[in-house]
Amino acid sequence: MLTKEKIKYYSSLSGKKGRASEKKFLVEGKKLILEALDSGFEPELIILSNEFEQNEFEYINNLGRKYSINLEVVKDNELEKIADTKTPQGIIGIFFEKSSHKSVSSLFGTIIAFENINDPGNMGTMIRNCDWFGFENVLLNETCTEIYSPKTIRSSAGSVFHLNIIRSFSFIDDLAKLRKTGYSIFTADMEGNNLYGYDFPERSIIVFGNEANGPSNELLKITDDRINIQRFGQAESLNVANANAIILSELSRKA
Repeated sequence: MLTKEKIKYYSSLSGKKGRASEKKFLVEGKKLILEALDSGFEPELIILSNEFEQNEFEYINNLGRKYSINLEVVKDNELEKIADTKTPQGIIGIFFEKSSHKSVSSLFGTIIAFENINDPGNMGTMIRNCDWFGFENVLLNETCTEIYSPKTIRSSAGSVFHLNIIRSFSFIDDLAKLRKTGYSIFTADMEGNNLYGYDFPERSIIVFGNEANGPSNELLKITDDRINIQRFGQAESLNVANANAIILSELSRKA
């Protein structure tokens, strides 16, 4: 049985401050919880509503057989207090974060990098794109939105659990160091050259900048070339997640 204090504590994990201080995060829904467990994320607790316990006997049994986890059943209205969504699916996992401050030396092959991405929906979608097109190595700068926010997790459809995602302590310096090891840096930019004219080297870093402002001047100074998607109509721009999908599709086609 969860006390009122525990329910309040777990509900704090729906906020950025709570996640940052506790190094834990929430995962809602049957599929996403399985994605996290299958990817080796350690659960502190799986919380079920009364209704879920009554209707999902087989799912709960499978969890117990396959994983060593603690289960707690709460009233439906108590689970709603913990959930981030307005209409929760009846099951919430409390997971421990894996450190995203790993060394950039663990990155290899083509690297997809993000600078100052603010929107968790865009971040999750782009991580999902990386997973779909087979790009496992992702580098984030210091101010990118959290990868373990509930919206990022939902938008990634669980792909956030599959990839080697590293948050840099010093993004521009790390890119410059990678460049010295033989990497070429290509930055997506409205003023860039036509994407479809490139044969990208194996050791490439493709960088996507802020949704509103694009790449920083510091990034452009160390960029080998800027790339853009050819426009045929009159739209002013593409959403960064849409542009990301198109560029990754072209990269994977030429790989």
